[in-house]
Amino acid sequence: MVSKTACKAFLLIINVLLFLCGAIIMGIGIWAIADKIFISNIIGSSLFNSASYIMVVVGACIIVTTFIGCGGAVANNKCLVAVFVAVIGLMFVLLLTAAILGAVFRDNLEDNLQEDMKRGIRTQYATSVDYSDRNRDVTESWDMLQQRLRCCAVNDEGWGLYQESNWFTRQYSEYDKKFVPPSCCVYENRLGQYLNLQNCQSFAFGPPRMQTGAQNNALHYRGCYTAAREFIIEQANIVLGIGFAFCVFLITGVVAGVLFILKLGETGEMEY
Repeated sequence: MVSKTACKAFLLIINVLLFLCGAIIMGIGIWAIADKIFISNIIGSSLFNSASYIMVVVGACIIVTTFIGCGGAVANNKCLVAVFVAVIGLMFVLLLTAAILGAVFRDNLEDNLQEDMKRGIRTQYATSVDYSDRNRDVTESWDMLQQRLRCCAVNDEGWGLYQESNWFTRQYSEYDKKFVPPSCCVYENRLGQYLNLQNCQSFAFGPPRMQTGAQNNALHYRGCYTAAREFIIEQANIVLGIGFAFCVFLITGVVAGVLFILKLGETGEMEY
């Protein structure tokens, strides 16, 4: 028969592990919100945002709840341990929800992704950004994506898409048209400047002004669709893996709490 002391030790160890899990979950959620969430503005889906926010909430709640669990174990307090079990059970449901959202986000990625990306460039990029928060977010997200992944527009050699955009048609000067935004241009991090911004945006003898012609070494030829797809799947897999892996620890915490409550009932030493 397992002793009360063994159950208490097991519960305390589980609380320490859950504290670490909570810190990791919250950290990954904050990292995703601060550094990766821009991708949702491009693909028109909030599933990744939702999963990231859920992870932050779950992580913070787990951290707080571990103190309740430890206090209940040390004081042999049935009520505190019961609160611990209830909250950890709820966190299990929320974290499982985040994992499922990550799975849905990943599996539905192919549905209309290219068209959603093209629509964003045509109708929202740099359009009324002073009056539309949504368009401003889309514009900033596209610039960030193109700079980070070193790509331009959607498909390979697809810079002509920008000539179909509101951003292009609203340029007033016919003699100094920019055919792509600066984020499509090669940036030399070592030098802290663009390789050749003028050639990138308005090259007279080839892309992006024309679909063919002389090679433009200042312009990114790679499209963002493939790069973004790989990037999104990687982020979704992180959320998915973390969610399902830590669900195991949460279930273990619930089991440990229930066993300790039952053991307190057998020995008659519980405090209320």
